[in-house]
Amino acid sequence: MSNDSAPAGRTRAATSSRGAMSALRVVLGTAVNRLRGPVRSRSYGFHYERVLGTSFELQVVAESDAAARRAEEAALAEIDRLAGVLSGYSATSELSRWPSQSGIVTPVSASLADVLVAAEGWRVRTGGAFNPAAASLVELIRDGDSPALEATPLDDASRAALLRDRIQAMRHPLWTVNRALGSACRLTDLPITLDAIAKGYIVDRAALLASGVNGITQVLVNIGGDVRHRGSRPVPVAIADPNAPAENAPPVCTVRLTGEALATSGGYRRGFTMDGQTVSHIVDPRSGRPVRRVVSASVVAPDCMTADALSTAFSVMTPDESVALADEIGGVGCLVVEQDGTMTSNDAWRKRVAA
Repeated sequence: MSNDSAPAGRTRAATSSRGAMSALRVVLGTAVNRLRGPVRSRSYGFHYERVLGTSFELQVVAESDAAARRAEEAALAEIDRLAGVLSGYSATSELSRWPSQSGIVTPVSASLADVLVAAEGWRVRTGGAFNPAAASLVELIRDGDSPALEATPLDDASRAALLRDRIQAMRHPLWTVNRALGSACRLTDLPITLDAIAKGYIVDRAALLASGVNGITQVLVNIGGDVRHRGSRPVPVAIADPNAPAENAPPVCTVRLTGEALATSGGYRRGFTMDGQTVSHIVDPRSGRPVRRVVSASVVAPDCMTADALSTAFSVMTPDESVALADEIGGVGCLVVEQDGTMTSNDAWRKRVAA
């Protein structure tokens, strides 16, 4: 997430439109078809840039213009509120103000507690493939000195030793949360980020509040490719081909969401330089190496926070491991695309594929 999410920095990219909505661009070049509602309802679309550092799209089926506007306002207000809690880029967010030293018990909001508990749960459930401290490894393996290490430049041996120490530290719990007392205690001094799970949580909350507005029958929220649908009518979503050179290339498949969420992770469009080569921005927390085999992992889940976390984990795990975990959890579909074009999916994904 980014400090661009502040209300003053938000840019309205398009005015709302009554009637048929144009297709959205979601999930790394994915297109979502228009929603349809009862005859008396109309479809409305809202589009903003610089929301959580990316684009925000809202589609609703509403009984009136006023209801659609209220849904828009509810979604934006919740996004702004949670950015003030979970942003790792804003110095004033609750997460940024959480003490970086270990062993300090601090009061935390219910929203921050929710995400901290979920993040630690997925760290354990994925065997460490999902880890909020993974970003701390990038500064040790990228070419050139990281700003965080400029004060104490390291030789190769020292850097390698520090990398091993960090990987070892990341195998232990990063924090504890006491919901009854509304507090949390950090157990590590490592830098952490909740970006790989917080955006999904915000998408879920924005969709929930928009759908709670009187006169709204369907909602689809998309923030930078994290998608949440609320409604009873299926919505087709086309999954982009990560190995295609053009963003408008034909999709690899189309799935149907019905009151579900979708997230895609992959390092084929983002990365950093290591050993003179551009590598994926996703680093395996268990080895400290950038992922190479998997170029894209898409997940359909009951909620976007789950889809967000698992799409990151499935970018790190082997395709067989990803399918096994998705099946074990239940209600989770996954599609893993490898660098050589091999695609692996589970039954839950294939059942959602549109003919």
